[in-house]
Amino acid sequence: MTYYDAGNYDVAVIGAGHAGIEAALAAARLGLRTLCFTINLDAVGNMPCNPSIGGTGKGPLVREIDALGGEMDRAVDRADRRRYQAVMKQTLEEQENLWVKQAEVTEILARDGAVCGLRTAYGAQYQVRAVVVASGTYLGGRTIVGEVTRDSGPDGLAAAGPLADSLRRLGLSLRRFKTGTP
Repeated sequence: MTYYDAGNYDVAVIGAGHAGIEAALAAARLGLRTLCFTINLDAVGNMPCNPSIGGTGKGPLVREIDALGGEMDRAVDRADRRRYQAVMKQTLEEQENLWVKQAEVTEILARDGAVCGLRTAYGAQYQVRAVVVASGTYLGGRTIVGEVTRDSGPDGLAAAGPLADSLRRLGLSLRRFKTGTP
């Protein structure tokens, strides 16, 4: 495939779920030119695995995010699950120094052991100084329904298979964690 130069940025965040949103906002608020990639713009802030923000599991984590200046606690106070997605997407789109892109990141590029860029499935190549992978359960994702196992991400979206392969080529080991999402 022939790649075209899509620009230079300081930070690229892969994924726009809970962790990706917070990482992208934090980088942009520090004045860094930041890209946030999502496979589907309609999936920004989606909560397929655990739509509950409060409770003993996620509640303390959300308070810690709030204490560090994060966005989740503020957004959840204003919205239910579906409205939360819209609020978080709007927050990303309005943030200075932040660009949200709908694209599948397929490869992270490194030179002399340091990240230098990334490529997307449709041929865009971005030069970046750092990459945050916040792909959630999409990275090498599989869904299991009864006896049927398929490569897939949550809610029927594509699994991030090529990105998982790229990370392995960079020498990173990947392990699976079964979430048991109903």
